[in-house]
Amino acid sequence: MHTLYVLWSAFFLICRLRLRPQDLPASSILLMLSLCLYTLVSMTLSLFQLSIKPAILSALLDTSLLILLTNSLLYIVHYSVRINQTLTALAGTNSVLGILSIPLLFWLEQLQLQPGDIALPELLLLGLIVWNIAVYAHILRHALEVPFFVGVGLTVITHLLTFALLNLILN
Repeated sequence: MHTLYVLWSAFFLICRLRLRPQDLPASSILLMLSLCLYTLVSMTLSLFQLSIKPAILSALLDTSLLILLTNSLLYIVHYSVRINQTLTALAGTNSVLGILSIPLLFWLEQLQLQPGDIALPELLLLGLIVWNIAVYAHILRHALEVPFFVGVGLTVITHLLTFALLNLILN
């Protein structure tokens, strides 16, 4: 259990922009665990809008796109040696932020079933989205050795590509 706490803490420190992806161990086992957790969290989040089969497909496609786009970016700039740690950081931090968003989505869903003000959960969810973009950009900035604003641009591009491809395939 201590190991899981250390991993959670490391991912949370990256989310707080205190650690870099290269501060994580370059472990294939850690990468696989992070990707499995990422897929599980992605599927859970998809279940708020999709039935089980499309949610599973969406999660698998999302994970595949994360791997493909990250590998492509790092390969293009000749930093393919950083793929393991970068993917681990992206999958782990996205899992942490995804887990934090589950109660907000549940709260929002409950408020939509009953008349009430949904501004607070929507605002908190927007804050998590902005935080996610900042964390993703932070990871890409260190992995690619580029300025933060370039990391933000690449983050927006990869997120738009992922959303467009998921929308195309699932609809």
